[in-house]
Amino acid sequence: MRGRLLVGVVLTLTFVGGCTSPFDRVGGDAAPAGSPSASVSPTPSDPASTTPSPTAPASPTPATRTTGPAKPLSEIRRTDWPNAVIGNLKFCGGSDDTVRFRNGSNGAPVPCRILPGGARPVYAEFVVEEPANAPSTEDALILVELGDPGSRRAQALVPVQLSYNGKERNAWPYIVGDSDGPDEIETFISYRVVDQDVQATVRKLDGSTEKRQWRKADGGGRWERTTVE
Repeated sequence: MRGRLLVGVVLTLTFVGGCTSPFDRVGGDAAPAGSPSASVSPTPSDPASTTPSPTAPASPTPATRTTGPAKPLSEIRRTDWPNAVIGNLKFCGGSDDTVRFRNGSNGAPVPCRILPGGARPVYAEFVVEEPANAPSTEDALILVELGDPGSRRAQALVPVQLSYNGKERNAWPYIVGDSDGPDEIETFISYRVVDQDVQATVRKLDGSTEKRQWRKADGGGRWERTTVE
């Protein structure tokens, strides 16, 4: 019996390397405005893109800039407002026009609170200097509230100026919103100083909002309502 030589055929199975899960690369853009939420969508990898991209040259490191000393804060900006002492603040009532705040309140039976609800002061040069030859300094515009939240209360925007010696803080005539009784008042949502004018967004008695502007009516610091520019 003649033997046969069987030639074994070797089958080689080649596995293509580099295949990744379609979730290995995540891309996508933020959802358009108005969508319930912004998210990224998973994008499948491209198996054909197996050629490595050339390495980009390193960007040069920008030279470190040397700046001068920081500009010191103006004296009015150093004010510890929650514990400030403000003269001529007649809005808070009482026999003494000088109001001493402690932790944001004057502690009176009908409390007067400074910068309530997280309000912040606005700084600008907008109050007439007294005397006229006094050096120009920054002033502050602050929000003050008289009364308890949820009950009888009122709000005012109060300009505050440093005294001539730069130590005391004195209030000037304030701005109040409209009122339709002690329990129905307008509140200030935001405020700013534009040139010499005060602009604010108020919440009206009917719940809607409105932008308003006031300008100086005279040299005594009184304000008058004007058209918003």
